[in-house]
Amino acid sequence: MTANLRRDLNISGVLGGAGGGEFNVVSINGHGTIDGSLDCIGFVCNGRATVNGPLLSETVEVNGSTSFNGKLDAGRMRVNGKSDIAGPMAVRDFRVDGHAKVGGHLSGEEIEVNGYLTVKGNCDAESFRSHGCFRIDGLLNAGTIEVNLMFAECRAKEIGGETITVRRTGNGSAIGKLVKALVFSQDALVADAIEGDDVRLEYTKAGVVRGTNVVIGPGSEIGLVEYKDNLSVHTDAKVSASKQL
Repeated sequence: MTANLRRDLNISGVLGGAGGGEFNVVSINGHGTIDGSLDCIGFVCNGRATVNGPLLSETVEVNGSTSFNGKLDAGRMRVNGKSDIAGPMAVRDFRVDGHAKVGGHLSGEEIEVNGYLTVKGNCDAESFRSHGCFRIDGLLNAGTIEVNLMFAECRAKEIGGETITVRRTGNGSAIGKLVKALVFSQDALVADAIEGDDVRLEYTKAGVVRGTNVVIGPGSEIGLVEYKDNLSVHTDAKVSASKQL
C-alpha cells in the first residue's frame, strides 16, 4: 500500500488501543496499545506505547516509553526516552540518547550510543560509535568501532572489526566526578576477546587481543596480545604475554 493511500493513526489520552494494520504515521501521545503487526511510514511515541506484534516502519521516534513485543525493522530509529524490544531488531540508522534494550540480535549500518544500550544477542553494524554505556552479551562486530569512555563501564563478550579504537574522553570536572562516583564504578571497556586489523585500546580489560597493528594504551590490562606487524605497549598498561604471529 502506497503512503498516500494510508491513513494516520493517532492515540491520545489514557488506555487507548487499536489493532494492527498498514498506516501512514502512527502517533501515540498518551497511553496506547496496538495488538497485531504494524506496517507504517512513521512511528512516533511521546507517551507510553505497547506494540504486541512485529513493527515495520521507515522511521521510529521514541520520546516516551515503548515496548515492542516482536521483531522490529526500521530505516531510522531514535530513542530519546526508553524502549524495550523483545525480539530481534534490524535498523539502518540507530541512535540511542536514552535507554534501549534489545532482547535478540541487533543489526544495522550506523549505530550510535549516547545513552545506555543493552543487547542480549550479537550486535552487527558497519559503524558502531559510543559515547555512553553498552552491554552486549554476544559479539560486537563492525567495520569501524569507536568507544569513547565517559564515566561508564562498557561490556561485550567479544569484539571484532577492521578498526577498533577505545579511548577515555571523560573530563575531570566536578560534575563528571560526581556522576562517576554516584553511578559508575569505573570507566573501562571489558571483553573476553578483541580482534581487528588496527586496534588501539585505552582503559581496556581483555583476556586476548589480536590484530595486525596493536597499541595498548594506559589503564589497560590484557592477558595475551597476538600481533602480526606492530605492537606498542604504554608504560601504564599491563600485558601478561605477547606473541608475534
